[in-house]
Amino acid sequence: MGVTWLDDGICNVVACQVWKESFDFDGVFLLDNIFRLREKMQINKEDEEKPFLDHLEDLRKMILRMLVCLIITTIGSFTFSKDLMELIRKPADDVWNMYEVSHLPDEISSEDWGNAKTLAYSLPGLTPQGREAALAAVPEQMRQLAEAALVLRTAHQLPEDKRDDFITKAAPTEQIAQLARQLDAVDAVMAEGTGRGALKLMGAFQPGEPFMLSLKLSFYAGIVIAFPFLLYFLLQFIVPGLLENERKLLYKCLAVGFGLFLTGVVFCYLIVLPRVLAFFYQYALDFGISNEWRIGYYISFATQLILMFGIGFELPVVVMPFVKMGILTYDLMKATRRYAIVAIIVLASFITPTPDIVTMLLMALPMYGLYELCIFLAWREAKIQAKEDAEEYARMERDYGVNAQSEPLKESESVESRELLENASQSQETTRS
Repeated sequence: MGVTWLDDGICNVVACQVWKESFDFDGVFLLDNIFRLREKMQINKEDEEKPFLDHLEDLRKMILRMLVCLIITTIGSFTFSKDLMELIRKPADDVWNMYEVSHLPDEISSEDWGNAKTLAYSLPGLTPQGREAALAAVPEQMRQLAEAALVLRTAHQLPEDKRDDFITKAAPTEQIAQLARQLDAVDAVMAEGTGRGALKLMGAFQPGEPFMLSLKLSFYAGIVIAFPFLLYFLLQFIVPGLLENERKLLYKCLAVGFGLFLTGVVFCYLIVLPRVLAFFYQYALDFGISNEWRIGYYISFATQLILMFGIGFELPVVVMPFVKMGILTYDLMKATRRYAIVAIIVLASFITPTPDIVTMLLMALPMYGLYELCIFLAWREAKIQAKEDAEEYARMERDYGVNAQSEPLKESESVESRELLENASQSQETTRS
């Protein structure tokens, strides 16, 4: 028995060692492939063959720059943590306000109704003299709303067939009774407060949770601010030794990428997030479930959804370089549109923070629109390339007497043809000089 246990232990140790070596080998293999890609993109021949440790040093510098950039933007964002908290809370507060306004008469605002409920629910604890003094200190409309809310609060505890009779007897005046019936007819929300006061969102279950949430929110804001710098550091590592014109093109790509990222963030914050929250809020009410959203879970949900939309809007930045390199073409993208739709739906289901169909569709539809934009840009790029090829062949026929092809070049031949034409043009200029 002891020998068997010892043999099993030795086998487990050996298996762990083999797994560790395999894991280390896979990690080194992945890094080696990345470093080989960098060597192929080097401009200077003397820099092509770099030792493995030199690549690791470049990787360390890139990660260090990203960390420093994120630390700076996070600290800067933390100074506005209160404003950030108000900003991220606003969609949730708006959901409650929209729901409450939909259950109020047009002439009554949600703010007035919320203040009236707060006043009404404090009146029962006062003496008759204190109650009269409190009602006399507010405007007439607020006083009537408060007394109507107080009557309705008790009426909702009675059977529905006896509410109208109770409202008639309990209301101080007929005008207040009519106001209470009007509020009851539209199913006015009787929860105390409005917006932030009614929706229980600020529950903190640990002493340090508010501070950690402020740090977390500042970190996400820092990612948004530092995104163009992070993208620049990444491209600087992958594509080293760029020429001046290529650097200018890189700056344009960074500007477009950051613009698309901000577009996705703003689109999610203003359009997607309020509708998703409203859907979940109403869905819970339909099942008789009270909405008491914990602030930590809400911030995680909202920030992840916003960031994922920003990243999802980067689809043209990912696709267009492959179009420029000739890997993706207009005909190929058009022919594989159906497969692209499936891939976009699968990707949207993975990057959204919740598995519901509503959030997934709100993510997938804009991404599909961006994919169609990429197809249009690929078509435009093919037209421009065909025009350039036609001009080159016309010049070649004029200068060298070579007959232009009746058919345009295939995309696989366009790069080699342009190189031959450039060499021929340079030879002609040298001969003339």
